This record gives sequence, C-alpha cells and structure tokens, in this order.
Amino acid sequence: MAVSDPKSVAVVGAGIFGLSLAVALRNKGHKVTVFDRNEYDKTGYDPKSEDAQAASVDLNKIMRASYGTKLHYQRLALESRKAWIACDSERGISDNGDQDGNRLFVNGGMLRVQPTHELGQLEKETLANMERDHIRDTQFANSNPEDRKRAEKLGWVGKLIDFEIPGTEEPARTYGAVLDSLAGFVRCSNACAYWYEIAMTKGVEFRFGPQGAVESLVKTASAAEPGKMKVTGLKTRDGLVHTADTVVVAAGSFSTQILPELSYHLESSAGSLATFKIDPGQQDLWEKYSPENFPVITWRATPREKTGKDTGTIYVLPRTPEGYLKIGYRGIKFTNFQPAPEGTPFTQDGKWSVPLPTAQCKALPQSAVYAIKQFVSIFLPEFEGVPFSTTKLCWYTDSLDNSFVIDYVPDYAEDSVFVCTGGSGHGAKFLPVLGEHAADIFENGDKATTYMRLFWRWRPDVPRGNGLEEGPGGPRDISRA
Repeated sequence: MAVSDPKSVAVVGAGIFGLSLAVALRNKGHKVTVFDRNEYDKTGYDPKSEDAQAASVDLNKIMRASYGTKLHYQRLALESRKAWIACDSERGISDNGDQDGNRLFVNGGMLRVQPTHELGQLEKETLANMERDHIRDTQFANSNPEDRKRAEKLGWVGKLIDFEIPGTEEPARTYGAVLDSLAGFVRCSNACAYWYEIAMTKGVEFRFGPQGAVESLVKTASAAEPGKMKVTGLKTRDGLVHTADTVVVAAGSFSTQILPELSYHLESSAGSLATFKIDPGQQDLWEKYSPENFPVITWRATPREKTGKDTGTIYVLPRTPEGYLKIGYRGIKFTNFQPAPEGTPFTQDGKWSVPLPTAQCKALPQSAVYAIKQFVSIFLPEFEGVPFSTTKLCWYTDSLDNSFVIDYVPDYAEDSVFVCTGGSGHGAKFLPVLGEHAADIFENGDKATTYMRLFWRWRPDVPRGNGLEEGPGGPRDISRA
C-alpha cells in the first residue's frame, strides 16, 4: 500500500497495543481514530482511578530480554530497549538520572531467582541465547566466580543478592540466581500517557467514554468476496455509527467481547497484584528498596511442570516515587467463566472467560495471597506480617501459545478487520516498537518484512495451550479459588 492510498482506520482500545499501532499507522499517512470506553483523557492513565482495569494502566512493568529459546522475542525486546533509551533521551533525561521519577525505562537490573540452588533449564537456555547474541557478559550468575568478579568491576554486585533457601541445614544454601543488567522496568501508565500525547500531536483522533465505548461492529455483505461479511465501521454506546475502511481490535482482555471470532485464540485471565506503601520517613526502607539499590526480582517458587507450564512465578519491583512496592503473582492467572453469547464461534461448555466487574477486582484469591506472603517472608522480610496497602486483579489477554495475535481476520472480507492483541502478560515492554512491526503486517500482510510475522499470524491450526485448554472448573477458575 502506498502512502498516497491511505485508509481510514478505527482502532478499538487505547492501551499499549492500540496506542503503539495508532502512532505507527498515522506516521504512514493513515487517518486513525482510537475508541476506548475509559476516559483516559481525564484520568491520564492513572492506575488509582476507579475504573482502571486494563493491564496497560499499571504503575510499572518488567522490561527484560530473557526469553529462553525464543530468540525472536529476545531480539524484539533488545530493539525495544534501545527505543526506550532513545525516548528518554529525547525527553531530556540523561542516562544516569531519573529526575524525580520521570524516566519511562529504568535500567535497574533484574534478578532471576530459581526454585533451587541450581539454574533451571529455562535459565540455561536464556544464557545460551544471550551467548549467541554476544551479550552474555551482561548476565551475572551468582554461582559463577567470574561473573561475580565482573559484576563487582561494573558496579552491579550490590544487586546480585543471595537469598537463603528456608529449611536448609548449616551452612544454608542459597537460591541460584542470575542478575540481568540489561533489564529493569518501564513506568507503564506514564508511558501510555506519553504515547497518547504523541498520538494527539500527530493527528490521531480519540473518542473516550460513551463516545468511545464500542457496542458492536457494523457489517454488510461483501460484493468483492461473495459469502463473506465486510465490516464497514462500528457503533458506540452513544448510538453513533463511525465508518472506517478497517477496524482494528486492540482491546486487551475485552477483545473477545468486541470480536467473538477471537474466542479460540484468546482468553482473559487475571494476575494478582499487591502493594506495600513505604513512607519517605522510613529512610532505611526508602533507600533499600529504591530503583538505585534494589533490582526487579522474579522467583520461580516451583520448577516448571513436565509440560513446560509455570505455576509458581512471583515478582517484585522497586518502590515507585510515591513509595509503592508492587508484588505480582502470575503462577496462576485466574479465569472467570461466564455464559458466552449465542453464536460465539468457540466456547467451553458454552462459556468463555471475561474480566470480572471492576468492583470485584480488589480482593485476591486466597491461593494468591498465600503465595505472595511466602515470597514476602523470604525476599522482603521487613514486610512479613504487614497488611497490604492495595490489592488488585490485573486482567491479561492470554493467547493459545503466549505469542501475540497481529493479523487480518480471514473470516471477514476485504481486509476489513485487523487484530492487534494477545499480550499474554509480556506486551508492555514493546510499546516503542510494537506498532511499527504491526503496521508492516497491516500494510503488507504475508509480504511484511518483520521477523515477527510468522509468530503473530492468525493461527487456528495451533492447539490450545498456555492454560486455555483447561476451561470451566479447571485449576485457574476463580470460582474455585
């Protein structure tokens, strides 16, 4: 498609995926309007707002390039990392400063802690891929004397923390761990607010609230492809119909409700978040858990199952400028099965998983609370027995294989519906570059040059995995938690 032949594009969803693609499409000359039921123009993507439910609206997200054997995601993460650094530089923030917590990407490192004193298979695969890309020297294994020497020389040794394994005999063993000096975190809500401003500056239009809440897609029979329907636009809650050459569904955990044809490919699931609030007057804790002194820590509480399934991962991020220490439990991402609308292409016992109402997302299942408290007792001992400041279910959009879904929907004619979703809990870090790769697919389809094309295609032939096969009554069903 030439820039001289622009499309009018309606993007449903103003989160990470929608914002990134909207800016990229606008840069290529398309007329872009973004729709979202949330009033982000008023809330500024503040995660403390009452209706903040989207995964994109969060204090912070992990930025990492550790992906085991998935070299393509490792390389995409490294590409994105460069873009985050360039973005902060353009905003006038130096490499060595945070300037009152205004950096979007904080390169504070990430300590990947293992279930035992040894490095697990996934960790070994990650290090092998780091070696392949000639960046193994950025990783420091606590069991490797040479790595420890290098960490000390480069100023990272303070974050290569040894944690004792509870119950081990004297001398106590410590968990195996690798410190990743490329990693850190992104200030997710701040980044969304910044990309929103970029989009506005470039001429992207936005419809929020009732004017942006999509009730349905508008369809008509296609003359060019007999037997198929073509989407010509969308209808919003205020009753207006908005026409578009192509509708893009980038609605995160609400994507299946906008486009039920995604029901085989995606499932809404919830991670569990809890925070502690540190007062600046608690000087020792304020300093200890600052981004300057404390890394992101991830812990696999249990080894992966034989099928490769992770049931134990918990993580903590350094305190925010406001003093929040965020802990997340993702070992079990909970599902909420409800009766699916009649005609939904794929259901399990007539049901599908959708996000709980916002008011029901503040309490965590007891299994998540137990896992987080176990983590706190080992890794954050000063907070053992301290009540959480906040708790929240964060709704993700899991795909059937943990890879995104970015492609035209073949069920609809004339390339009238495009999807850009399925973040599976690891999409936020790619905000600066995701849109460019997705826009390449939008414009060129199978002729796209992005190396992610194969992994993001529409894939009805891939068996449901990643927990999507469990269905109602399964171990993740929140009604059983």
